[in-house]
Amino acid sequence: IQHLGLKDAKIFLSSFDRPNISLKVRGNRPKSKKEDEIIAYVNGRKNETGIIYCLSRKETEEMVTTLRAAGINARFYHAGMNAMDRAQVQNDFLNDNCHVICATIAFGMGIDKSNVRFVIHNNLPKNLEGYYQEIGRAGRDSLPSDTVLFFSYGDVIQLRQFLEGSGQREVMESKLDRMHQYATANVCRRKILLQYFGETMQNDCGHCD
Repeated sequence: IQHLGLKDAKIFLSSFDRPNISLKVRGNRPKSKKEDEIIAYVNGRKNETGIIYCLSRKETEEMVTTLRAAGINARFYHAGMNAMDRAQVQNDFLNDNCHVICATIAFGMGIDKSNVRFVIHNNLPKNLEGYYQEIGRAGRDSLPSDTVLFFSYGDVIQLRQFLEGSGQREVMESKLDRMHQYATANVCRRKILLQYFGETMQNDCGHCD
């Protein structure tokens, strides 16, 4: 308003809180146990739409192989695919021809699908900003939706290795530390998430683990 010299501008201020989204974290599971839990979770939500975020292109394809072996119709999406294949997967997802997408963070930008019922993170995200944006793709129709974050300390080590040679290493490591603190916290997760974005919540949300 100040820089554009606007007069009598209307101001719209909304909260970062998305109370219809549940927040759950599952830590330090062996890969096989984690896969079994994800299969059981998806099977318990037949015909519901969901996104499973993975850290690498290879992991998205491995996850699809695992899910398909369990009879789940899943597709992968990552930046290594050609444009035509990516567009086909995206259209199938938007048109409910495919209910489960295993993707890197390349998937989701510009996706406006209101009935995503769950978002699973197969690995610890790099920062809370990215995590918030990715879980925010669930429940845009304001109906109850679930998010589950799986993580291990191995994720932290791998993500730190990714930061080697980064121009903003200290800043990115600090953000990763905050993400790890969120994942290992034993207090209301929504309080932590909102506090990170400058909001306060007096009482526990009752909708996290």
